Amino acid sequence: MIHYSCDLCGKSLGKERYEANIEITPVHDPDELTEEDLDIDHLQQIGEEISKMGSTKEFELEETGPKRMKFDFCTACAHRFAKTPLHPKMTRAVRYSEN
Repeated sequence: MIHYSCDLCGKSLGKERYEANIEITPVHDPDELTEEDLDIDHLQQIGEEISKMGSTKEFELEETGPKRMKFDFCTACAHRFAKTPLHPKMTRAVRYSEN
């Protein structure tokens, strides 16, 4: 049996449970292309970056993909979160359940 607890207050959740799903994705707004952009050899730039990685032995790339988060709330915390999801006190109190 799966046990759910509120990710804000820690209260054990019964049948009444609220779920919040948040997705953060990188956005790239394309810039205007110029003649200079078209003259750049992008394959050469990629090759230089790969060579640098090989010589420094640093193969880790920065994580840039989408991030998905899921939170479980009791009724009271769900209403508080819905009113002010980015309130500083809300984010400090998050407790992740073991699920």
